[in-house]
Amino acid sequence: MLRALIVLPMLWAGSVIAAEAVVDPAEMEFLRAEQAQALDCPFRDRIDFDHGDIECGLVEVPENREVSGSRSIELHYVRIAAQPPEGKEDEVREDPAIYLTGGPGVTVEGYVDRLRNHGILERRDLYILEQRGIGHSGDFCPFFTDRMPGERARDSFRGAQEAFMDSARRCFEKASARGVDLRGYNTFENARDVRALRMALGYEQWNVWGISYGSVLGQALIKEDPDGIAAMVLDAIVPLDLDNMMRISHWYARDLEMLHAACADQRRCARAHADLEERYLDAIDAMRENPVEVSVPESVRHPEGKAWMFQDLIAGLPFSLLYEQAYHPAIPAIMDRLARAVEDRDEDFFRALALADTSGGMGSSMGMGLAVRCLDHYIDEQARLYPGDLERYPTLAQAFGHPEVVAMGPQICREVGLTPRPREQYEQPRTDIPIVVANGAWDPITPPPLARYIMDGLENGRYVEFPHAGHGPTRSVDCAGDFMNDFFDDPSAPLDEECVESGEEAAEYLGRVFQTRAPIKGILLMETEPEAMGRHGLWAGLSLLLAGGGFLALTVGFVGGRINRAPIPRTSGARLLIFLAATAIIAWLVGMGIVAWRTSELTEALFLAGFLPWAGWIAWLAPLSLVLAVAGLVQMVRNHHRHSRAGMTGLSLTALGVIGLASFGLAWDLWPW
Repeated sequence: MLRALIVLPMLWAGSVIAAEAVVDPAEMEFLRAEQAQALDCPFRDRIDFDHGDIECGLVEVPENREVSGSRSIELHYVRIAAQPPEGKEDEVREDPAIYLTGGPGVTVEGYVDRLRNHGILERRDLYILEQRGIGHSGDFCPFFTDRMPGERARDSFRGAQEAFMDSARRCFEKASARGVDLRGYNTFENARDVRALRMALGYEQWNVWGISYGSVLGQALIKEDPDGIAAMVLDAIVPLDLDNMMRISHWYARDLEMLHAACADQRRCARAHADLEERYLDAIDAMRENPVEVSVPESVRHPEGKAWMFQDLIAGLPFSLLYEQAYHPAIPAIMDRLARAVEDRDEDFFRALALADTSGGMGSSMGMGLAVRCLDHYIDEQARLYPGDLERYPTLAQAFGHPEVVAMGPQICREVGLTPRPREQYEQPRTDIPIVVANGAWDPITPPPLARYIMDGLENGRYVEFPHAGHGPTRSVDCAGDFMNDFFDDPSAPLDEECVESGEEAAEYLGRVFQTRAPIKGILLMETEPEAMGRHGLWAGLSLLLAGGGFLALTVGFVGGRINRAPIPRTSGARLLIFLAATAIIAWLVGMGIVAWRTSELTEALFLAGFLPWAGWIAWLAPLSLVLAVAGLVQMVRNHHRHSRAGMTGLSLTALGVIGLASFGLAWDLWPW
């Protein structure tokens, strides 16, 4: 479900664990270099790479260094080798960078796939640690979203959140029964793991790069391993003490205000979405007051043959798209489509969303993520700040959490044995380590005010703000690799302000998109009537065979005749009309294929609203081809004496193919009206 893309800060659960004697972490022995072991990369079948370009390994660490006699766990790490441009091999540096992953809980595979072509690799190796409790580093709830999924189908927003809590509780109970010490899954143990990996690999120092949760992990690392850090880049900042981090609705309201102002400044967007701000909030309220219920085929996830959609879907999809600046141009059009679906109570739209497979993207180990949220005060902070935001932003606040469920969070954390760690451990660090703090101006979850907040304790820190970027610009902006490499090479040198100011252009928002229900129809047919989908495929395929074959035959015949200087047969214009019809329908088909591809390149979420605007011009080719084909048939019948039998047959089949494809386009809502 798309709901999986939405940040839900009120996630928790666990089980009671008996207290044990606590020892000073400094007294625990960290690993030596010989204890790192090579590993055949577990994602080799899914990511194509040559030997030596990407390597994997395991490192053994205590599960809880604060408990005497803690068991050991193995952590998975990845090394992506430097990839210098040809002729610049001598520019590769000896000091690598370590990437601190986000979430908390995002698995390593998605990062490897995304970062293996990042510019930072032009000068140095990049290590990525799959943090404890994540993926191949001991995910203790590997079936979190798949265990008893039918129980999570609830008819209320509160019920859906409570069902998630029930799943989490089962996850933690089973993990604890297997001997997992859940108290070891916190940010400071994660930081100690980073130190252990550095020592295991034999580096006295390395450069640290952390984004989102990786930024708060970087701040904890300053406390746990200051001597091991040569320089640091922190991006998409989560303050170690959390400050105002958990004001999700407040920060989303900030981005929406920016979005509406930017749209109003662009004529095309302003004309298409003049009343979007009010309609969008009204749609969220409408879904809260009256959730959408749709019928779906019975399945393990929908045992009653019903699915329910709530306000978190309407709020959460645009929110998630704000993370990546590449998606920004499509956001107003998608918001408009969501609002229109709510206004029309468009059951087909919501049924398609319920049936769509939206589980793609980076995987997440929810058990570790929930443990961190409890132990590191996220749940407590959410409950403390929520009442104020509920009063100020009632619509958005209730889209990201039910008031009663949010208020229950701190108590539940304590009941299951995940009592938050001492608050004083989370005081903001003070250090003279060279640090660049970066943030995207459009970041919806870790916005610039949080980045500026942590600067007070960074004596040798510099702040940069990418004016058009979303979440994690050092990961997504093309010039960011050179920007960071220059800083890591010489932390005292001036920063590349040109990269910061001009690395991304301001979004140019789409106006009115080409509205089509083709994607919705496709999802519904594939999931509910696959045999009907097969018939539609046969319809389109046979029509294309006739139209395409006739187009080729007419083209080859005309070119061959000109080469041979044969006289042009007198056909009363029928041949020309049908040739033009075939040309138009082939151009329509190719054009629609290109526009669909370009739409998906922007974001597949835009298919909910339709295609890119210029699809509207291409759509006219379908009815035009139909008119031309019919006119050609009429001319051929009226002047049949001018055609041979074979010629009439060929032209007729070509015209029928054109008519078939044009009719297919009409049936699939791919005409201009």
